[in-house]
Amino acid sequence: MNQSLHHIQQAYDASAEAYAEKFLNELEHKPLDRQLLERFAASVGNAARVLDLGCGPGHTTSYLASLGLDPLGLDLAPGMIAQANGSFPSLRFEVGDFSDLRYPDQAFSGCLAFYCIVHLRREDLTPVFREMRRVLCAGGLLLLSFHVGSTPVIADDFLQSGCSLEFHPFPVDVIESALDEAGFVDVEPLVREPYPTEYPSQRCYLFARRGNDE
Repeated sequence: MNQSLHHIQQAYDASAEAYAEKFLNELEHKPLDRQLLERFAASVGNAARVLDLGCGPGHTTSYLASLGLDPLGLDLAPGMIAQANGSFPSLRFEVGDFSDLRYPDQAFSGCLAFYCIVHLRREDLTPVFREMRRVLCAGGLLLLSFHVGSTPVIADDFLQSGCSLEFHPFPVDVIESALDEAGFVDVEPLVREPYPTEYPSQRCYLFARRGNDE
């Protein structure tokens, strides 16, 4: 299955309302996620400017703001951004492609990327991670999460939207290698089992810092 950005955008536009209904309050039931977001916030520092990639309906962006950060939520789908703006009108959200970020070099102290790489192919990882690294300041922190595995999963009718989407899990060492190639250092992975209400796959959360320019 070959998924274009346009196809992915259309699928999330079509499912935006159902997605928000399903996931908007998910952090209430994910103690480890909250703990790691709190660690992320403490590491980048109070009022730090951070980028939330693949922000969806804005719940992670809102949580970062509640921790004292200055977040900007970015998502490919205008429908998702409409949901985010409706739920969190005081926060900033923009439509954009994380493989081609329209921000200056070193514009952010931190970058959150929760499950936003799920539609990438293996060969896309390093270029995308390089773009994330580019917008991080020296020593800037990335917190990435993804599904662990090696076999793609196809959702034929994603959230009853009528659209099909292919999801790509990755072995942890593949992600570590791509981050290393992209210039990240101090890579620290943590793997957990799924919660009972989640899709039955392991999740990996990974901290990494922008390395020094050569």
